[in-house]
Amino acid sequence: MKVIGILGGTFDPVHCGHLRLAVEMREQLGLDAVRLIPAGTPPHRASPSASATARLHMLEAAVKGTEGLCVDAREFERSGRSYMVDTLRSVQQSFPQHALCLILGMDAFCGLESWYQWQRLLQLAHLGVADRPGTQPPEEGQVASLLAAARVDDAAELHRRKAGCVVLRNIPAMDISASQIRTLIARGRSVRYLVPDSVFDIIMTDGIYAHEQ
Repeated sequence: MKVIGILGGTFDPVHCGHLRLAVEMREQLGLDAVRLIPAGTPPHRASPSASATARLHMLEAAVKGTEGLCVDAREFERSGRSYMVDTLRSVQQSFPQHALCLILGMDAFCGLESWYQWQRLLQLAHLGVADRPGTQPPEEGQVASLLAAARVDDAAELHRRKAGCVVLRNIPAMDISASQIRTLIARGRSVRYLVPDSVFDIIMTDGIYAHEQ
C-alpha cells in the first residue's frame, strides 16, 4: 500500500528545518510522497504574520524540483479553524487507496492531548514522530499510553495497515524557528541559509516580515 506523508504547519516562513524534516521522514519511512499543508486559521497559535498567498508562494518555491515533496493548499479552501483531524479526513477522501502518515515533532506529539479530537488521529492516519536529540517521548498520561499501544519499529507496517501505527525516527537537529527568522529580518539581519535561496529571494523582494514586531 502506498503511504502519503502529511506535514502541516503555518510555514511563516517555511525554512530548511521544515524541509529537512520532510525529506528525512520520507526516506526513513519509505513514504511515497510528503504533502506540505500550510495552515489556514491555526487553532493553537496566533494568526500568521504573512498572508496565505505569501506563505503559499514561499512554500511552492521551496519545494519546487524536490522529488517527493508537494504543496497542498486545501486548508486555505475551507472556512473556520484548521483542525488536523478535518484535514486528514479531506486528504483521505482525495486518496482513498492510500494510507496517510502524519509527521510530527516530538514536542507536538507530547502535546497531542491539546489537539481537537486528537484520539481520532490514529483512526485516520499513522503518526511519524521525529525524535530529535534532546527530546524525550512522554512517560505518563494518555499520549504515553497511546505510544505504548501503537508503537512499531518497522516502517513496513505503515504499508500494511491503513492507520493506527506510531513510529519514531531519529532526525538530525536543526535549531531553526520561523519566529527567529522573522525577528532577524525585522532587525535587518540576514537569514541566508536558514531558508532556501528561492524563499530568501521572495522575502527580500516582497519585503515580507520587514516590519515584524
